[in-house]
Amino acid sequence: MTIIHNEGRDPIIQIANEFTVIQVSYTSTGQRERLLINSPRLGFQTLLDPLQLESLTWQPPEMFSKLLDTPYGPGTELNARPLSALFGKD
Repeated sequence: MTIIHNEGRDPIIQIANEFTVIQVSYTSTGQRERLLINSPRLGFQTLLDPLQLESLTWQPPEMFSKLLDTPYGPGTELNARPLSALFGKD
């Protein structure tokens, strides 16, 4: 985890592993507080309010696995096959 100091604004938290980099920051627009989640490598971002964040805690692990069916964003289907398919054993 890295903290990116953001020139007088709230810091950005960057979390990375061998697969991706995600940046999380806080934003406030009027009376609305949200987290901005940014994927700088893929160019996607989303704003989540407190209720949307809480709803993540209600989800079973299978829901998050389903999200990985399109790991490179909307409109990108993962066409993975088992390795055994290469050898004609499927």
